[in-house]
Amino acid sequence: MKECKLGISFGRQSLLYSFPAGNPMNSSRLKLFARHLDELVGKERESGRIELLNPASGTEEDLLVFHTKEFVDHVKDASKKGEGQLDSGDTPAFSGMFEASLYPVGNTLMGLRLIFEEKVDHFFNPVGGLHHASPSEARGFCVFNDSAIAISRALNNFKLKKIAYVDIDAHHGDGVYYEFEQDPRVVIGDIHEDGRYLYPGTGAETESGTGSGLGTKMNIALPPGSGDTEFFEAFDRVEEFVRRSKPEMIFFQCGADGLSGDPITDLRYTGEAHAYASRKLHLLAHEECGGRILAMGGGGYDPANVSAAWSAVVRELSGQSSK
Repeated sequence: MKECKLGISFGRQSLLYSFPAGNPMNSSRLKLFARHLDELVGKERESGRIELLNPASGTEEDLLVFHTKEFVDHVKDASKKGEGQLDSGDTPAFSGMFEASLYPVGNTLMGLRLIFEEKVDHFFNPVGGLHHASPSEARGFCVFNDSAIAISRALNNFKLKKIAYVDIDAHHGDGVYYEFEQDPRVVIGDIHEDGRYLYPGTGAETESGTGSGLGTKMNIALPPGSGDTEFFEAFDRVEEFVRRSKPEMIFFQCGADGLSGDPITDLRYTGEAHAYASRKLHLLAHEECGGRILAMGGGGYDPANVSAAWSAVVRELSGQSSK
């Protein structure tokens, strides 16, 4: 495998996407990872294998690729008021929320652009992968769906004919799945805790796409208590499923909430799960799609778990693990 370069967008603006006290999606979950990221970047300062980039803000035009104008205006209003709920209770409004929510979108789109400009081979946006938001509604701590926006841009602006979206967050990526359920150009492999026990209650293994998209989606629902062994077996199935599709680009949502000890889920992975998934997707990307892989952080509500999982992603995608 050729020497490759990983771009990472992370900085003080990344901490702005932080809900009020009592909500697990807050900036404290990122601070340990931030320290470890400094160490990982420092190791590669001379080699140039990792480039740390300042966060980029998205635009309203970017949001409208996926979201309705009415919803965008609703978020703006709630952001100015700084109070209330955007959904049934998981996603509270806070002052400056609209501006903060533009960074996950802007960073993921920056990664997409830099990959196609061949300035980086791979890209990681830790504060991205907000996979629950629908076109007209915030859901599950997710205001704007950067994953769906970037996939849409890749299809429409870069004219890709086949994209793979791989999601290992403990929660089913419903906002991405249902947007592209009928689209055969988007192959989805999603491993999550069984929706009978966990939000959002979707992602049954019988959900494999509809219409012309039938058979282009794979949902693997793991029972509570599943650990690395079950994950490795599931991921091997996803890898083979994705490989058969011959993707031109891979989007990787690497939520860390499947690790043992997460306060809101009941899976039992270790950081080896993320190392395994990242290693396999890294190789697959170089074999099938010129190295194009865009990773997004997603959930994870125990700081030590977030750091372990995402540090593994950085090591694998930058090639540090093979040194």
